[in-house]
Amino acid sequence: MRPAISAILSEENRALWAWFGAMALTALFVPAGGLGLAASAGLFALFAVPAHTLATHLRKPGLATILAAAALGWATLSYSWSPNRNPEEVLKLALLTPLFIIVPVAAARLNGPRQQLARAAFIAAIGFILCVMAIEALTGGDMSRSYKLAVEGYDDGRTDLDIRVNTVLSRGATPAIMFAGIAIMLLWTQRSRALRLLAAAAGVITIAIALDFGVQANIVALVAAVAATAIAWRWPAVTLRLLLIGLAALILAGPLVFLVLLALVSPETGAAMPMSWEWRLEIWRFALEKIAEAPLAGHGIGAARVLEGTMELRGYEIDLLPLHAHNASLTLWLETGLAGAILCAAALVALARALPSAETLTRPVIMMIVFAVTVWAVNVVLSYGVWQEWHHGALALAIAAAFVARSRTSP
Repeated sequence: MRPAISAILSEENRALWAWFGAMALTALFVPAGGLGLAASAGLFALFAVPAHTLATHLRKPGLATILAAAALGWATLSYSWSPNRNPEEVLKLALLTPLFIIVPVAAARLNGPRQQLARAAFIAAIGFILCVMAIEALTGGDMSRSYKLAVEGYDDGRTDLDIRVNTVLSRGATPAIMFAGIAIMLLWTQRSRALRLLAAAAGVITIAIALDFGVQANIVALVAAVAATAIAWRWPAVTLRLLLIGLAALILAGPLVFLVLLALVSPETGAAMPMSWEWRLEIWRFALEKIAEAPLAGHGIGAARVLEGTMELRGYEIDLLPLHAHNASLTLWLETGLAGAILCAAALVALARALPSAETLTRPVIMMIVFAVTVWAVNVVLSYGVWQEWHHGALALAIAAAFVARSRTSP
């Protein structure tokens, strides 16, 4: 007997097939630098959208949903007074963010045999990613370098070739670390000696790729995530709530925190730092100056891409605002002002208060989410632009993977 079309197209079946596709794309996109993860997450959401669940929620949205929509709306509106007239960033933020929110909701629909298949697809994808990234770490990025030479047309004598290879691989390492942490916890909870050995091997590779590719932020993120996850093992719900509230506090207090930080760091201390860190200090100082020019509403989304300033540092002329402020809080304040910071912080606090019960967020799920969010948060505090859609997609897929990995048979 042929199955009914309604059964084939049910929310659960659509989520499973979409998850297979998302994991296949993710396995390819992460070693390539991670930029395609926005497409991977967005396509999963489009195909797996749980229409009934979504409609039920939107008929009576919670405070967190309302505040998140208000924060997104304000950031989108700020484009109207931004000096950056390229709409690409604001369009991606406005159109993709709702899809990214849907990703973990859709993944949570998977249960029973479907969940087991989804778990297998996730582990296979992460296994492939870690193997490729391990080879890249051992060979100094030979595959990425060969691709740039053969496909992108780079000259073998180009002086910045190694820097560009490391940029791609260090960016891909961030989601690899996020996903690997979840996979390791999933394998370890199976109580199989063979699977625990795999988990240990994955842990060693994860540490190696965090240490490699010339970016310190990834190892800082990994150490912080492991520490936060250990705390979450003891106090799961409290840890996740405090993490969200801590992020809200950092967003609100960001300018004050950096004013104090910059006041404490002497010129001699800055000069003793690696150049990339001293450069960050100058970026943050310049960002604070620009925040002071428009503290209430900000300069508008995307403004950091066109606000110019240069200085000489260690014999090199550097940009004082290279695309973004290299800190989520300062970028939020610079581009959306106090209003945007308050709305984002309020949405996070409301989300912390509205977290589901232990029936949905069990201890292992919370530990996985804490790990992924911590890796993401450290990197947007130290490295990445807060609006970049690729790491939003990575976080959405990581949280979705935590629900796929949950031990319960129902969402």
